[in-house]
Amino acid sequence: MKTSDTIQSSEESLAIIQRMISQTRGNMRSGGFYFILWGWIAVLGNLGHYLIAMYTDYPHPYIIWLISIPGWLISMWYGRRQESRARVVNFTDRLIMWTWVGFAFSIIVIIFSGKFAVYIPALILILAGMATFITGCITRYKPVIYGGSSLWIFAALALYVSPQNSLLVSALAIAVGYLIPGYLLKFKKES
Repeated sequence: MKTSDTIQSSEESLAIIQRMISQTRGNMRSGGFYFILWGWIAVLGNLGHYLIAMYTDYPHPYIIWLISIPGWLISMWYGRRQESRARVVNFTDRLIMWTWVGFAFSIIVIIFSGKFAVYIPALILILAGMATFITGCITRYKPVIYGGSSLWIFAALALYVSPQNSLLVSALAIAVGYLIPGYLLKFKKES
């Protein structure tokens, strides 16, 4: 193989990678939907959990998190709808999808293990930060990178406040880490 062939192949490979990233950035616009949906579910869940725990005698304040069930259904419906549209799903789209599937399974293990009760908000913020940060790095979209980074900062803060107040920290973290990037994605002009 000639050196010029190697250079051309390298340049072609780089061009292919750049096209995949550009296409994934375009596909990320629909990702804003997920950040907004789950951002509002998490903000309302955290605030509702806090209010029920602090201002009622109800013994199961976590019941508010049942609002996530319609969220899963809406997410699955929206995802199938997006897949049925004529868009190409490439490697980076799949990488992002599997990152979030891994996040979801990790959350299920944490919640249902019963071993992390006091630390659930902080652990979820750490994992959400990781998934959000990876998504931002793959797409090279800075608001999502910053959103993921902010979730880690809020997770550290959540470890140093009372369990009830960690719910408030988590609500604020999600507003900053999910809702702001989600709305920026939604209203982002096509580049």
